[in-house]
Amino acid sequence: MTVQAGTIKGVTLLEEPFDGSTGRHVAKVSITLPAYTASTDTWSTAAVGAGIAAIRRDGKTVTLKSVCAGSSGFDTAGVEMFAGALAVSTDAITGEVHNSAGTEINSAASSLPMSFIVSYLLA
Repeated sequence: MTVQAGTIKGVTLLEEPFDGSTGRHVAKVSITLPAYTASTDTWSTAAVGAGIAAIRRDGKTVTLKSVCAGSSGFDTAGVEMFAGALAVSTDAITGEVHNSAGTEINSAASSLPMSFIVSYLLA
């Protein structure tokens, strides 16, 4: 099995606690992927927490807590790509590429990023 490396294309901070507490925060992370083979590949995007911390610019440590699918993306062949089997692995998010029916698919490299909603804590 090959793990394809995703590339972060953008981070948007979506929600912060109103009272300045260290409660859960939410960000949208957009990534692109290289070509993907359904039968043998998964993907992982490293340094997601570091990417969020760089946007925050407050020197706090970001600890990823959970991830869910945001918007779909498209590959260079025009195939719509959806996220499947998502997980947080330390400072990375991992998953598979699926179609709209939830079946893992082959895809060419991304032309339009997929996005993910990531919750995190600050320390």
